[in-house]
Amino acid sequence: MEENDKGGLLEKVRYVGERLMEVGGEVSRLGSEASHAVEDGVAAARRFARRGRTATEDLIDDAAYHIRHEPLRSVVVGLAIGFGLGALATWLATRPPRE
Repeated sequence: MEENDKGGLLEKVRYVGERLMEVGGEVSRLGSEASHAVEDGVAAARRFARRGRTATEDLIDDAAYHIRHEPLRSVVVGLAIGFGLGALATWLATRPPRE
């Protein structure tokens, strides 16, 4: 009977060892997939930053072009925006508080 218990125990140990090997392989695969996902995310963030930088430079160039070619209109638009923001700030500062 004791020998039968040893055989069963050896089978269990072997089964557990095989399962540990399988789980180790799965963990390694998941680690590799996570690493690839992080690399893809970093690449996407760099592309997004590069596109944002290009768009900002284009916006600045367009604004400079319009200011050079239509200076009076640029001043009027700037004054209108400043007046609108000042009126909004005054209205928000002087309105009665909500209850």
